[in-house]
Amino acid sequence: MACGDIPYNIDLPRIIDAIEAGARRVVLQMPDGLKQYSSQLLDCLEEHLARRGLEAEVMVHMDHNYGACDLQYGQLWATIRPDLIVHIGHSPYPSGLASPSVEPREIGVRILYVPAVSLHWPGDEFIGEAARLLRERGVARVGIATTSQHIHRVRHVAKLLEEHGLEPVVPRGFAPYFSDAQVLGCDYRLPRRVSVDGFLYVGGGVFHPLGLYLATLKPVVKLDPYEGRAEDLTPQGKRLYKVRMYKVGEALEARRWGIIVGVKTGQYRPWLVGRLKRLVREKGGKYKLLASENLSRETLVAVDDSWYEAFAVTSCPRLPTDDYWDYHKPVLTPGEAVMALTGKLEPYLFPW
Repeated sequence: MACGDIPYNIDLPRIIDAIEAGARRVVLQMPDGLKQYSSQLLDCLEEHLARRGLEAEVMVHMDHNYGACDLQYGQLWATIRPDLIVHIGHSPYPSGLASPSVEPREIGVRILYVPAVSLHWPGDEFIGEAARLLRERGVARVGIATTSQHIHRVRHVAKLLEEHGLEPVVPRGFAPYFSDAQVLGCDYRLPRRVSVDGFLYVGGGVFHPLGLYLATLKPVVKLDPYEGRAEDLTPQGKRLYKVRMYKVGEALEARRWGIIVGVKTGQYRPWLVGRLKRLVREKGGKYKLLASENLSRETLVAVDDSWYEAFAVTSCPRLPTDDYWDYHKPVLTPGEAVMALTGKLEPYLFPW
């Protein structure tokens, strides 16, 4: 449903229905890119609530939100105690990636996931530039990948690629978490399941497409509907891969590890922490466990000393690849830590 000048289609009736089912205190969560439209969204919700004769206290969660792994319902329940958290713009988090012990079932708060379907689309002309860049990389059979905001464009993009002489492949999704062609920043299972020469990523930014390159080591061209242009991210992907392999090489002889445990509800992975602890012991090394909700360079510097030779981040793979590529000690994703601890440099493991 359109709402003011918000360039996203958000299912307001679904939110209203959830409120009508018994919510009196509601928290809206959304990515930073959507928060600029939060006042308009609140106005629309107030109007629709009034039409139905409903009353509810609705507030916007201002803190950074990085996805469905970052619902923060524990903190919210301990303080303002919402009846309903409406999480806009992300799909439900895949089961198995985090501990079921931190699911919200026992604390009485409902979670409603509402897609934010992007209305950004400058026209079909820029597909031609993407097709040209793919052909220059020797890509004929093209896998398509995107995030939840652009899933509705996938079939149309596939048709346009066919018209430009390429063979599109749409990776099949699996319920209830993934739609066709969908990727998360920490989960690239769908594109890894298809046999293709390279990928076309539909969306903005570089985090997801560079993660796609690391997960597949195949050419990636980005089709950006916000900027209305296509860009070959393969050179950036290759440079990032070289940096990551250099960091793994630095950690091959490390014996003293800091294993960073994620405190965010969807980033607490005891199964992964346990595996890394076991591998460190098998190598004859030692480890210290470090818990962090919002890992930053400042918090890492504060705890770092001469004892630590390498760090493994078990919360979010974005942190090592985005924020710590130039740290003076290896700060690795879980997959990279496994490579360093086992001494097996092939295949490259990203993210797990």
